[in-house]
This record gives sequence, structure tokens and C-alpha cells, in this order.
Amino acid sequence: MLRAPALLAIGAYQRYLSPRKGYGCAYRLAHGGTGCSGFAKYAISDLGTFKAIPLILKRFEDCRKAALALHDHTKDEDKSNHKKKSRWYDYCDYCGICSCPRGKSSSADTSPDCSPDCSPDCCSL
Repeated sequence: MLRAPALLAIGAYQRYLSPRKGYGCAYRLAHGGTGCSGFAKYAISDLGTFKAIPLILKRFEDCRKAALALHDHTKDEDKSNHKKKSRWYDYCDYCGICSCPRGKSSSADTSPDCSPDCSPDCCSL
């Protein structure tokens, strides 16, 4: 009785909404095979709406777990591949204090007043 409307709704989702949402099913990305909407479509067509609902809910739970695992994995990749953001205090702006004009290096860079960041290499930038 509800099989045809459910299959129609899933078909409309697959055709019109899914391509526009910008990401794929996390379960499919993590494990391969069909996505959750395809699984639901096949389960409803094979078992009927009411018998398929527990299986579909289990699949959605597994998909949520896969999404969390993929999200954690991409966070770890971002942390390992992400360069430290430059901050204003990471640059050598002390060259004037060290008597090192920009573009030149001098022996004054090693004076006690000099910041450790103000080296001849830094001043020559």
C-alpha cells in the first residue's frame, strides 16, 4: 500500500535532491556499494515498506557512524597537512632595533638587544 509512494519519493530524491547536495553517502564512501537511498529503494521493493523500515534505520545509523569516522579522518589529515598559521609575531620586525637595515645584514644582529628572530638571514629578506 505504501510501497509505490515510498519508491516514488526515493526516486525523486535520487534524481533531484541528491545530485545538488554536494556530497555522497558516507556509508557508500566508506564501504562501497550502493548509497542509503539505493539501499532503501531495494529494501522497500523487496520486503515492503514496514519490514524494510528497521533495516533502513539500521543503515542510517551505520551511515552516521561512517560519516563521523570520515569526518575524524579528514580532521586528522588536515592537522597533519596544515601549516601553522603565520601570526604577526612570527615575523622579523626587529631588524630596525638590531641596527640591521632591511635588505642588508650586519654584525649588529648578534647584539644582546637583538631578538632571537632577528638574524642576518631574516634581515636580508
